[in-house]
Amino acid sequence: MFGSIKEILDKCESDGREFWRVILEDDMSDRNVDENESAQKMRELWDAMYQAAKGYDGSIKSASGLSGGDGKKMEEYIKTHECLCGDFMGKVITEALKMGESNACMKRIVAAPTAGACGVLPAVLITYEQFHKVPEAKMLEGMYIAAGVGQVIAERACIAGAQGGCQAEIGSASCMAATAITYIRGGSTKQIFDAGAFALKSL
Repeated sequence: MFGSIKEILDKCESDGREFWRVILEDDMSDRNVDENESAQKMRELWDAMYQAAKGYDGSIKSASGLSGGDGKKMEEYIKTHECLCGDFMGKVITEALKMGESNACMKRIVAAPTAGACGVLPAVLITYEQFHKVPEAKMLEGMYIAAGVGQVIAERACIAGAQGGCQAEIGSASCMAATAITYIRGGSTKQIFDAGAFALKSL
């Protein structure tokens, strides 16, 4: 397990490996599994996000009655209106609302890295994959990058809202999403880290 982003960067440079592969190999070592087992686990996590998004039900409400239905409203809105921040971001917001509501309504909970921030990473990655038809293998590589960054944050600071406030959850999830999407879009290792730093500082 890595204690800092610099450790990951140094490993990438010394071994001549990409960021995602360094994290994959660290997972193999940490859990004593082979590459196929590690990749299968990541594929299961990706599928869990997909299924949680697919299984959204806009008609249900949480036990308190405070959550539910907003994802459906946003989905209907973007079909008939021009979003201020564009089609892609409108869809990201919709998917994030859906995931958060599914969590609150006790449907499948996707903690990425926490249930409180469950909408961020799935919304960004699933929407990007749908808009740009990215191969699953590339999405899984992005997931490894998100996992590596999230692990460093958990090691050095915190990801729990109970401990660090809502910004600990949203900040870490946004950082993970920013690094993953920057890699998927072809960013260099430095650009990946810079994107994560901007997201973390801003949120």
